[in-house]
Amino acid sequence: MRNELTGERDLTYSAWHRQRSTQRFVGIDRAQSLGMIDIDCVLFVEYDTTTREPLALIETARYVGQRNKPATVTAALARRAGIPAFTVLYEAANEPNPADTRFKDIARFHIRRIWPQPERVWRVVAPEQWAHALLHIRQWSSFRLDKEAANDNLWRIE
Repeated sequence: MRNELTGERDLTYSAWHRQRSTQRFVGIDRAQSLGMIDIDCVLFVEYDTTTREPLALIETARYVGQRNKPATVTAALARRAGIPAFTVLYEAANEPNPADTRFKDIARFHIRRIWPQPERVWRVVAPEQWAHALLHIRQWSSFRLDKEAANDNLWRIE
């Protein structure tokens, strides 16, 4: 196992993702639907707030100019779970997050889908764009879950 690089956990993305923060971009009703749980402060699971079904895996790191972020285990988990996965690098802003001033706000994100159809290039997006993308990812994954649930009679074992 590799040694911890800094000995600290960066909670910037976690603070940004909370409903008091994301409501700036998508409104309070939609922000409340953005359920997320962190696993080790690096891997986040987007989930349906009603059913608690996992919808996407997101591996995060602070952007420090790196061109790559290995996330092979996250991609393998997503493949096995049948849900999309993304690598998200975030650039801290100079100002604090207005919803939680203990943490810096986020200036921009560098996003790559790692499963399915892995992307080779990073998309640089504003926080508002990523908040709306999370809603879109949630809608797409929920639709897939609903479609699978509608086929339950086909797969019922009696």
